Amino acid sequence: MMLTSQLEPAAVQANSEPQSGAAVTRVEALNPITLQVTFSSPLPSEDVQLDRAKANFVFNGGLAIRNIPQLKTGAAATYIVPTTVQTAGTSYTLSYKNGSPVSFTGNGNKLPLRSARQVSADTIELESSLEDGVTDYANIVQADIERQGELAFTLDEQNRYQGKPYQIISSLRDDYVTITPEKGQPIRAVYVPYTQATDGRQAPKYRLPEGQELKRGVNYTVTSDWAAIQAPTFTAAKIKPLRIKSVKAVNDSTLEVTLDKDPQDELFASRSIQLTAPDGTSLTAQYKVLSRKGATGTFELQNGGKLTPGVKYTVKPVGTWAKLKERKVTVKL
Repeated sequence: MMLTSQLEPAAVQANSEPQSGAAVTRVEALNPITLQVTFSSPLPSEDVQLDRAKANFVFNGGLAIRNIPQLKTGAAATYIVPTTVQTAGTSYTLSYKNGSPVSFTGNGNKLPLRSARQVSADTIELESSLEDGVTDYANIVQADIERQGELAFTLDEQNRYQGKPYQIISSLRDDYVTITPEKGQPIRAVYVPYTQATDGRQAPKYRLPEGQELKRGVNYTVTSDWAAIQAPTFTAAKIKPLRIKSVKAVNDSTLEVTLDKDPQDELFASRSIQLTAPDGTSLTAQYKVLSRKGATGTFELQNGGKLTPGVKYTVKPVGTWAKLKERKVTVKL
C-alpha cells in the first residue's frame, strides 16, 4: 500500500519555497526505506551530492536520508529518496532547505524478497526478482540508464510498468541485516557497497564482522527491518575461495587482478590484497568498485602507496576470500 501526503498548491507556494527555488510538493512513503519526493522544479546538480543532501533533507523522529536522491527516469522533478528505516504509522515531516515541513506517514510494508543465501565464508546475499514486482532503484532512475542497459525501464506516476505495479528497493548504503545461528547469538552483517544490482541480478551482499565466518553445517536465519524474506534460512557450507591467477601492474598505483574464472557476480567488492617487497615493505590494494570485467578487477593502492620500479612484490589476499592459483604470485612495475 502506498502512503501519500500532499501539500495544497497554495500552501507550497506561500510557505515551502527553499532558497534554491525547488520546493517539495509531494511526499510518498513507498516502503520502510524508500520515499518518492516530488519538487516544483529539478534539483540543481550541486544539491544531488551526499553531504549536501544530508544537510538539505531534514526529517523529524530520528529519520535520516541514507544516500543521494535519484531522479526517476521520465520524470521532471520526482526523486527516489532512500531513508533509514521508518516506523509504521509514525507521522514524519520532511523539511527541504529550511522550507516548511511536509508531513507523511511511515510505511511499514516490508519488501518481498525471495531468499537468503551464502556466497562465501563471510558473506550472504538477499535475492529479489522483477518477476515478483520488485525492482532495484538502479533500473528506474535516470543516472543508471546506461549502466543497467536492457534492465532499465520507466515507471509511471503510480510506479507501474505496462500495467504491472513495482515496489522499489532504494539505496542500501549503511544498511545491515541480522543473521542468527541456530542455538546461537545474533550477528549483525553490514551491506557491501555497490552490490545490490550487478550482473543482471538483484542480490545485495552482506558481510559478517571482520574475522568472523559462517560455521559449516549450522542453520542460520536472516531477518531485516525492511524486507520480508520468503526463504530466510540456510545451512552454511564450505565454499571454495576465489582463486587468483595473476596480478598485473597497470601503473605505480593501479593493479589488475585476474581470477582463474569469471565469478559472474560482484564478489571482489570491498576485498583487498597485500603486496610485500623483498625488504619487508608492504602495500595494500583494494578493489575499485564496479571495475570488474569478466574475471579481472581493478585494485588501487591505498593511503598514497606507490610501487617502486624494478621491485618484485609477492602478492597474497587479505583474509580468506581468495587463494593463489599458483604457489606464488608476484607483480613488478
